[in-house]
Amino acid sequence: MNKKNSVLWISFVGIVGVFFGIFYSLFGLESLPVYSRFVPDNVYTAWSNGLYGSTFIGFSVLLFFVGRHAFQTNNKVLMKSLLYGIMSWLFVEASFSFYYGIYINVLVDIALMLFLGVPLVSRIRSKK
Repeated sequence: MNKKNSVLWISFVGIVGVFFGIFYSLFGLESLPVYSRFVPDNVYTAWSNGLYGSTFIGFSVLLFFVGRHAFQTNNKVLMKSLLYGIMSWLFVEASFSFYYGIYINVLVDIALMLFLGVPLVSRIRSKK
């Protein structure tokens, strides 16, 4: 992935993440048919929806600004920091999701690891 596409990709991910965080904060994951079908009852509360949604918004804003800067300046140290932070967050989240029996979220976390990690690793390994 070249520099321009990397900046567009991380910008898109950041913007979509902010909108998802707003949706999550307001409506929670129970409003998504896939979650209401596969997630045990009484796992989520309204307060945790706001908490997790706002955390996701903050994380997405961080991705948008820091990720764009990392790709625009080709700062591999910053890209590695993003990669390590994202992977540690998703690994811990997937572990707790597995523990609490929310297996659909484990799959979502794995998909996010690939979606966010592969472009970062690709740019980190590139010669340019």
